[in-house]
Amino acid sequence: MNESDSATRKPCILHLGQVVVDLSMDIDHLPERGGDIFATRSAMAVGGGYNVLRAARQMEAPISYMGALGTGPMADMSRQALASIQVPAKGPVLDDCDTGYSIALIEPSGERTFVSARGAETRVPEGTYEGMSLVAGDVIYMSGYSFCHKDNSRSLVGFARKHQGDRLPVLFDIGPMVADIDLNVLKTVNGLHPIWSLNEREGPILADRLGCRPATADGTEPESICSSLCLGLGSPVILRAGARGAWYCQPDNTKGCRYIPTPRVNAVDTNGAGDAHAGVLCAAIFQGMPMEEALIWANCAGALSTTQRGPATCPDAESIRKAVSSMLR
Repeated sequence: MNESDSATRKPCILHLGQVVVDLSMDIDHLPERGGDIFATRSAMAVGGGYNVLRAARQMEAPISYMGALGTGPMADMSRQALASIQVPAKGPVLDDCDTGYSIALIEPSGERTFVSARGAETRVPEGTYEGMSLVAGDVIYMSGYSFCHKDNSRSLVGFARKHQGDRLPVLFDIGPMVADIDLNVLKTVNGLHPIWSLNEREGPILADRLGCRPATADGTEPESICSSLCLGLGSPVILRAGARGAWYCQPDNTKGCRYIPTPRVNAVDTNGAGDAHAGVLCAAIFQGMPMEEALIWANCAGALSTTQRGPATCPDAESIRKAVSSMLR
């Protein structure tokens, strides 16, 4: 998808993250060094950024995967999964490597041990994102995981520098890597004035790094962290607090930090709840919902996703709609 496509392309969500393959194995215990054990259960599925893509498609929003894919069995599996949810893969194809994968060893306690293999998704060629065609109505999704990989980070920084001040609708889901991304890179990304989405752990870490943790009380309450981050970044901020709901703050807003409720559910697996939230939020923004309404949809999607096991468990739009209606009664 290059500049020449802009004359004919319809707006969509552009996903600038990574799709990988997840292998999970339930084990009785970790093997001793040099040992060998058998898993009691195993599964293989496309994951990573796929979970966000699927959530957006559950809302029937058009979304394109702009990350790199490789050549090989893992890449073929990824392509099939994307095709099954009608997501076009518009990013580069690398013919000298396969798509990467992650192996999760899960003990009876729920403790997870990971070993990951990098692949094409970590090697986005320089200029890829700067060269994308953008049309009015596009929504951009960015993931903090991308900045763990120097090639992807370089291309994303190039994109951010090119579009400084353009006020594109960008959702930046910074994720667990919040403590590891170079602060200058984060400041460059912030030149896009994205919507920053963080959870309760990530918010205080970023506030400490920016030197804007609130001095009042212990500075750990989501509302105060959200407000302080918004002031420090000069960009909109979402602070997600799981079952407690979320807070949203935007610069120059006289209403201050706004609380967004979430439905009560019987959660069995929180894995992927943040991805469901991000995908549905992108879709709701794309569909023109006011921000507070979009966040209620995203909160409902994230909550409902925890009632099923697995990472790609975002419910369909009708299920989310019913939950939203119940919230607004």
